[in-house]
Amino acid sequence: MAVTIQQNPQVYTTASNPVVFTFESDETAQANFSYIVELFIDSVLHSTHQVFPQFGELAKFNASEAVRSTLSSPLITNGTLTTNYNTAISSVYIIVSEKYGTPPTIQLDATSDDINVFNGALRHPDWINWNYLEYWVSKQNSYPSPALFLTSWPRARKYFCGLNEKIFLGFLSFTHTYDINFLLYDVNNVFISADTIPIIDSNNMTVIDCSPVTIMANTTITAFDFATAAYYEVFVQATGLGINSGLSETFKIYMDTECHRYETRRLHWLNKFGVWDSFTFTLVSTDSTKVSSTGYSRESGVWDGTSYTYPLYQGQATTYAKTAKDTLILNSDWINEDVQKWLVRELYESPNVYLEQGENFEPVNVVNSGYQFKQRRINGLIQEVVEIQRTYLYNSQLN
Repeated sequence: MAVTIQQNPQVYTTASNPVVFTFESDETAQANFSYIVELFIDSVLHSTHQVFPQFGELAKFNASEAVRSTLSSPLITNGTLTTNYNTAISSVYIIVSEKYGTPPTIQLDATSDDINVFNGALRHPDWINWNYLEYWVSKQNSYPSPALFLTSWPRARKYFCGLNEKIFLGFLSFTHTYDINFLLYDVNNVFISADTIPIIDSNNMTVIDCSPVTIMANTTITAFDFATAAYYEVFVQATGLGINSGLSETFKIYMDTECHRYETRRLHWLNKFGVWDSFTFTLVSTDSTKVSSTGYSRESGVWDGTSYTYPLYQGQATTYAKTAKDTLILNSDWINEDVQKWLVRELYESPNVYLEQGENFEPVNVVNSGYQFKQRRINGLIQEVVEIQRTYLYNSQLN
């Protein structure tokens, strides 16, 4: 008379991929047997499900649909250096009970591991090879390499950010206590300035606003330091168990100091890991507007005293109202193959995209219906053209 949890998802797993628990009982031969599964999200009972044996004594329960509907990843625009991303990750576990007999009654139960499900969505090959230890900054982390930040940006390529542009980096952390390190260097790789910000957190997912303006507002690093910097580095370290424990990768961000010929446009979008990627389009952009009309036809002619006349000013086909929808064509500069692959896959498949305009962030829709991975030997110099649709419509006055 026992229920056994046979399989738990990984300690950190993505909500939009299968979140499958498996379990079995030695009482499946009993009359009217079924499993009762109680799903708990952040320690609160979310829902109760009845599951029947599917493979001998074994059964499974997929919590993905229930959990993913509770998660969200808001864009951070208030200049906060670190955000406890508790809306994008939840602790999840199940309690499985036996139910059998005539009439059937609840019997013994078992509780699964408590796992962390975050607002991610990986392609199948990436998901089946997912290893949370590669992204886990923790003092318990025994993984041999530094933890990666939550982005698929090709690490061999230079990442650029302008002095007044936004950039975000997310990471997974179980330790809840860590240091964020910022280091600035000049064009000759000579150290300029640095600061370390200790953070005591209460959640398992954190987003850092690594924008120069935000760093200046929250650290001892000054505008003069950034004016002389060619690039800066960001890394996170868990505290408590020595200098080499719980270390993240060192992410290098190059300062975009080029005087651009055209107005630049920067997009931010929700990436596959549930945090935010960014890219600046530096070549000429084109604004266009599609105008649609709503009209009607009225009888021609008007009464003029006892006569019925047909003056030119009266008109027959009349416009009732007009609606304008704006679009914007963005052109990237010449980019490398792996940057183009990262850009189209992450941006075009993202459900949530913002256009950065100074201190404002406007939601937009990317309308490109497909993409191809370009190759230098076939396409020559590689450039990407992105069409975005503004989400705000203009409605004219009524006629």
